[in-house]
Amino acid sequence: MNETKYLHLAALTRDFVLHLQGLGYSEHQLLGGTGVTLADITPSEARAPLTVSAEVMRRAVALTGDDLIHFKWAQVRQFKRLGLIGYLGRSAPTLRDFLENIARYQRTFSDAVNVDVSDLDRHGFFRWDARLPAKVDSGYVMEAQAVQFVSGIRNILKRSPRILEVTFCHHRATNQDAFTSFLNCPVRFDAPHNELRLYKADLDLELQTADNALYAILRNHCDMVLAQTPQNRDDIRLRVEKSIVDRLSSGQANIETVSHDLGMSSRTLARRLADVETTYQKVLSNLRKSLAERYLKDVAMSQTEIAFLLGYSDVSSFSSAFKRWTGHAPGDQRRPV
Repeated sequence: MNETKYLHLAALTRDFVLHLQGLGYSEHQLLGGTGVTLADITPSEARAPLTVSAEVMRRAVALTGDDLIHFKWAQVRQFKRLGLIGYLGRSAPTLRDFLENIARYQRTFSDAVNVDVSDLDRHGFFRWDARLPAKVDSGYVMEAQAVQFVSGIRNILKRSPRILEVTFCHHRATNQDAFTSFLNCPVRFDAPHNELRLYKADLDLELQTADNALYAILRNHCDMVLAQTPQNRDDIRLRVEKSIVDRLSSGQANIETVSHDLGMSSRTLARRLADVETTYQKVLSNLRKSLAERYLKDVAMSQTEIAFLLGYSDVSSFSSAFKRWTGHAPGDQRRPV
């Protein structure tokens, strides 16, 4: 996996590492072997692979034994720690401007996250999805981003916005109630998108930190940075993986439905995948294997649940496939060495 394709503003990783160092953990424990050092991500506009952020948060949960360590930290992090995009956000006139700017300038701070505000005015939906291979578990990162966002806008708006629902793509078996309590709305996991649904009238809420003069200057600067930022190259495998994940549990993850999702014929999709030296079945099989290995690490998930999430009709079918991939049974993955 060429991680240089998944660069994201490194402030999230930097500040979390500094927080954990304050708790007594070393840079080596958190970043060792990732190819990234704390010095690399110290500059305010530095970028690093979002896969590194995911790995740091995974290690933090393992080291502390607390799968809410990132959740607690994100509640007190400030937008101004986010560099240029953070300062632009704080100076915006309204919440709508704040959200639309994140989408407009997303390429200036991330190759790894896609922000969608196409349904913001009609339905109040703000969506953000990781553009990463499905085998990378970015759930903790997505949770931290959502909690930081909600905490941040509560602090800079003249009154707290009403959030109708929050959804996450990933699976979470424990402590879901912590998210419901903090976000003060229904929260769903295993959803098609990472999404906040806001009360539409609240999009016009004014920011207490609004600064029209500074906002105009920062918008001009962001426009210049955007003009110098190359367009992301389309990765057909990532798009196929995303569509497959959305359809796996429904049993509809076949090339016909996936190609329809992507707006092309199955023949065209097969040709596009052949251009990158793979096939639809290889993508599907590799994705199922990666997801199975990830899910099996979560002892709270039963093999029946895992089989369902991967689109198998029963545990026996899942077990047979897992043995074909790895040479051993799914239960062996959970036995202590």
